[in-house]
Amino acid sequence: MLDPIYLENDQVIVHAIRPQELERYETIVKDIYQIFSDQGTLEFLPDKRLRSVSDAENWLKSTILNFHCGNNFLHFISDKSSGKILGMVDIFAPSTISAYYKINQPPYFIEFYLRSSAKGKKIMTKLLPQLMTELKSRGIATVGAVINNHNHAAKRVLLNAGFCYRSKFDIIQGFYQYDQYAELTGLRNVG
Repeated sequence: MLDPIYLENDQVIVHAIRPQELERYETIVKDIYQIFSDQGTLEFLPDKRLRSVSDAENWLKSTILNFHCGNNFLHFISDKSSGKILGMVDIFAPSTISAYYKINQPPYFIEFYLRSSAKGKKIMTKLLPQLMTELKSRGIATVGAVINNHNHAAKRVLLNAGFCYRSKFDIIQGFYQYDQYAELTGLRNVG
């Protein structure tokens, strides 16, 4: 099981579900619903749409169970000054990936979501390299991501963090993989 990650910068805090989140459980459920019903957030992820606050609560319960089972590791991106959840980073274990996709030796996968109101503030541009450093320090050197071919902002974030385009994933998405060498040398492949 992956130990929870905690990162902090001048804008945000990245953290797993902590005891203080349980004290504001209803607010978190509403924040999750707002993120997964936000048209800007879902522009390239329409299948992630939640239809109700009840769906958001079920999603959160499932995610908490998956965290404790080692299937995936959800972390909130919270505004440092207000505490409001601006987005999430989810890290999926290779065993979870192999349950859904036919990939030989699947890596960990990373997904990130931001409210549309948080976009354009370079939040993920600053966070993703820090997250990769944290994962490397925990012995996780291979990380993949699947990005919609038209999501140019997410592709730039991945490329700047040391990911390289590897292959077509499906008709609308590309597969990117973290490459420590590319990160160190500034070498980037375009997708």
